[in-house]
Amino acid sequence: MEEQDDQVSMTVEDFGRGEAILEDSSGSETDDEPEHFFGLLKIGEETREYDGVKKAFLAGMKGHAKDTQVFAIYKNSAPTSPMKARFAAFKAFAKLVSQKNGGQGNVNVNYGWYSGSKDEISQIISHGFARCNGQSHGVGVYLSPTSFLLDRLESSRADENDLRHILLCKMIMGKTEVIPAGSKQRYPSSGEFDSGVDNLEAPRRLVFWTAFMNSHILPDYILSFKAPSTTTLLINRMNEIRNLGFVRVSALHLTMVKFLGPAKGALISRLYDDYVKRKVTGVQLFQIVRRITGDDQLLIEIFKSSTNKRVGRAPRKTCAVQAAAELRRR
Repeated sequence: MEEQDDQVSMTVEDFGRGEAILEDSSGSETDDEPEHFFGLLKIGEETREYDGVKKAFLAGMKGHAKDTQVFAIYKNSAPTSPMKARFAAFKAFAKLVSQKNGGQGNVNVNYGWYSGSKDEISQIISHGFARCNGQSHGVGVYLSPTSFLLDRLESSRADENDLRHILLCKMIMGKTEVIPAGSKQRYPSSGEFDSGVDNLEAPRRLVFWTAFMNSHILPDYILSFKAPSTTTLLINRMNEIRNLGFVRVSALHLTMVKFLGPAKGALISRLYDDYVKRKVTGVQLFQIVRRITGDDQLLIEIFKSSTNKRVGRAPRKTCAVQAAAELRRR
């Protein structure tokens, strides 16, 4: 049992791969004078721990790293009894998953990113996760590995000091199953699986069902930062869609129905007609479509499925092309 305890508490080798470099320091404090945020202790900038988390975050920011400033990193050192209980529960569930999957440390504990408003992150730290934030590949709590950190960043909201905040969480992935796009799955397909992903080889979405969201996810760090505006990130998303090519409205409508159901598909069709009649701009159309879809990567997959399909009227530029151009002119 002692050997298994060591495997569960583990050390972090490479944040870039989403895996844990530093020892789990749930009871540690920095040498600096304590500074509190959400009841957590601020990590000293000169420490290896601070440097590891910051480097991982900036690596995930990719081309935006040079325009991103990290202001502080806070460690969840379990300062309250409920937090200590959640640490103990996480360790207990890691042991159970290891035993279920054949022992010998088959827990698959990695790191993932979760963003939200300051208030939401405060509530998560104090009380745990309370809502699903994704439904493109099943309904659950979605986190992202460092390579796709930007997917989570768009959910962050600036606070009264124009700072945004993101959680770096430990996750018990266990044995993962692939959840297809458009699935409404809410639980593991069988007792064999512990979590879901959109792709086994290079997962972009790390999906945890509501039944496991507070046993298999443990917030470890909060990172406070300033980064490029959501408008800049939006332009990047639109450029990604624009590069997919032309989309015919009839093909887009059919694909929307397939992915989102007839009601949302019909709404998209009416919105596109308004765009053709110049009742809404490209930016307005694209933003409304994003809200209806609720997931940028799902929207990209919808456009991919619709691209160059020979259905209906002649090809037109996508609203993403027009919207990107409008935003650049502002």
